[in-house]
Amino acid sequence: MHQSVSPYLSLLNQIIWQECENFYFPTPKIRQWLQEQGSLSQLMRNYCQALSVEVLRHDWQATTWLAAQEQSLLGSPHRVLVRQVLLSGDETPWVIGHTLIPQLDHSDLSNRLFQLGSSSLGDFVFQSDDVQRDVLQVAKVDTEDGVLWARRSRLQMAHQPMLVTELFLPDAPVYVKENTQ
Repeated sequence: MHQSVSPYLSLLNQIIWQECENFYFPTPKIRQWLQEQGSLSQLMRNYCQALSVEVLRHDWQATTWLAAQEQSLLGSPHRVLVRQVLLSGDETPWVIGHTLIPQLDHSDLSNRLFQLGSSSLGDFVFQSDDVQRDVLQVAKVDTEDGVLWARRSRLQMAHQPMLVTELFLPDAPVYVKENTQ
């Protein structure tokens, strides 16, 4: 694991989420990135030659440690697949992805998601015609290194909810100033 991202992992539990309609987006570019409705992986590919996924964590956990809002958004499951990844563009860390996927009885989707390996969740999910983003929250995260942006979505795929959190690291394209000439 990139040691440079370790401090950012602890931020995931400290984020204060806001609804998009109540959020101040300082630039159109930040709005575009935080409100992207399709695959963030696909959007990131527009800014690099090679997008890579490094799996930081990928295991089943009891849900006793989840916040009440996370439990509610996921339908109060007993176990979730916790998947944390580092998405890098041209070997530069851009996004920490943190996904919670409930283990459902009689669902092979959670088993297929468990076997993703170093594939992008977005590539898998957005290949389906049966995917819907029904919750999108955003946040401004103040750090010692400056402001970072984050978003959290609940996606429904074949009636299987998953909660996807994405924290944009300092070198992500969302922070690159646009050429205004």
